[in-house]
Amino acid sequence: MIRSQEYRQRYRELQDWYRVHYTEKRIRSSGGTTLRVGLPSAPSDSVFAIVVSGRTEFIEKYLEFSRDLLARGISTVLYDHCGQGNSDRLLDDRQKGYIDSFLTYVEDLKRVIEELNEFTELTSVPIISHSMGGTVATLLALRHPELISKMVLGSPMCAIRTGTTVPQFLIRPLVAAACRAGYGERYVPTTGPYEPDLKFSDNLFTSDETRFGYNRFLTNSLDFAPLGGPTMRWLHEAYKAMGEMNDGAARLRGPLLTLTAARDQVIKTAVARTFCTLSGNCLHKQYEDARHELFMEGDGVREDILARIAQFLLPDG
Repeated sequence: MIRSQEYRQRYRELQDWYRVHYTEKRIRSSGGTTLRVGLPSAPSDSVFAIVVSGRTEFIEKYLEFSRDLLARGISTVLYDHCGQGNSDRLLDDRQKGYIDSFLTYVEDLKRVIEELNEFTELTSVPIISHSMGGTVATLLALRHPELISKMVLGSPMCAIRTGTTVPQFLIRPLVAAACRAGYGERYVPTTGPYEPDLKFSDNLFTSDETRFGYNRFLTNSLDFAPLGGPTMRWLHEAYKAMGEMNDGAARLRGPLLTLTAARDQVIKTAVARTFCTLSGNCLHKQYEDARHELFMEGDGVREDILARIAQFLLPDG
């Protein structure tokens, strides 16, 4: 009960901060629905960056991270991907993690950048991404390198761990066949609706129990937040996107900062490190005691990450 009260108080404080510093609006998604976007309320002398979050995530989860970045001179744009958070879903079943194509995510990011460009008259913008967000940002950088000046890739989704004994080389064609057979809207086997009672000891995402508990509190409290496992179509599109991402590493222009976690059980860190090497203009840092959600880790890891991001993005860093 005490911890729940602490979480509610933290949520109120961060919401108050968000209302002061952000203006929320809805823009048209390339998928025909609408996206929820949080834009800084007024121009400032800060460096602007767009936070591109991972699968299942939403704006509220990134308020502490964005507040800490602002204290270091980086003002962030936040948004919910199509099909999650408080952006519109593509299926009637809101629990299913579905996308028609990763190019919908990519075009949506382009539209968010255009919104920021109107606001600030910037011609290109830095990206701070997590997991799936790194895939989306990279695909946009390959198509429109003029739009992105620098990229921070936190636990980039270059290759995923499926949690199954089925070999990876078999999973992709099986998923593609399932989509062709009309099963694209079905959950990937072993996944299903959101689990509200996940224990800290069973989580794959962070080693920080307080931030884990707070993020579960958010997801369980906000009616738009819960999102279950991925569908077959999402996984099929993810495999195609990751293939294009890895194949295009050497063609990336702008500087990259890649951050990985040695204890990551969601993505394959070795593939992310190879991606960084192939890109040619990439700094890499691995955190030995961290898990997948680096921006939601313990204070020691987060402080180092915030300092590295500031050094990487700020002109006098």
